[in-house]
Amino acid sequence: METHWATVDGVHLELPCGCTATQLRDELHKPSDTVLVAVTGDLVSVVHDDDQPLSDLIAGCADTYYFWRAAEPTRNEVLAAPELERAVETAAGKAADEIDTETTFQRPGIDN
Repeated sequence: METHWATVDGVHLELPCGCTATQLRDELHKPSDTVLVAVTGDLVSVVHDDDQPLSDLIAGCADTYYFWRAAEPTRNEVLAAPELERAVETAAGKAADEIDTETTFQRPGIDN
């Protein structure tokens, strides 16, 4: 299986390309209520479908991942972005069949 290297919550790891957010969360012993946030160049993706292979998403191209919880203090400008909280709240307010697999927005601090 093909793999790629990425930084997950500050740790540099080799990840299988077909892994899911659920598998990554389980392997890293993250709480089940955390949301996977991926940073790919100038984009940020919030993964809503935890069972979708990351390689099928924009998030699969990320070089940096974070697990985010609303109750935790923000650790950087990506995790402090209001778009992140809006994406999570919007997904929480929809029925399972109405939720997109991911929400993508411009990375904070990047000027185009």
